Amino acid sequence: MNTNQKLFLAINIIGGILVLGSYYLGLKGGKGTDTLWGGVPKNIRPIYTLSMLVCAIGYFTFFFYIMRGLGVGSISNTFFWEEKIFLILFAILLLFSSFWMPLVNLYISDPKTGIWVLVRIVLFVVALASIGIFIALLTVTPKHSGVFYYASLVGLFWFSIHTGVLDALLWPYLWGK
Repeated sequence: MNTNQKLFLAINIIGGILVLGSYYLGLKGGKGTDTLWGGVPKNIRPIYTLSMLVCAIGYFTFFFYIMRGLGVGSISNTFFWEEKIFLILFAILLLFSSFWMPLVNLYISDPKTGIWVLVRIVLFVVALASIGIFIALLTVTPKHSGVFYYASLVGLFWFSIHTGVLDALLWPYLWGK
């Protein structure tokens, strides 16, 4: 395993622990899962849940695709900062994802505008990072093809739709309704 692959793996392990830990602590110490849904109607929640499962599968698909290509010259990107863009964007994605549940629980306990603004910023940064990863993977050189590449793009595309539309736009819009 080369240096970039080791860094990428470390970012995902540490970031994954932060995200999962924030969810564990948030669910354990919060007001319960029903409150975290905000105003998302019960009949739409299964769609969200299914989308989260598709996102998880998509995440692991593009994670392994990017992991395999780092440091071997197959995912260079002159549009961004070479391979470093994947390291930076994944770190941002995972770090900001770990802030969501603690901030929402804080907002539930103390509904101040500043906390709500922070929740929205976190959701938008996660969405932008996922869209950035999608664009970076779409524009890699040399041009890629193959089932694994296209599966990674589809998974990342759905991940971007979920974080950008369902999480960053719809969930806050429905909050408290």
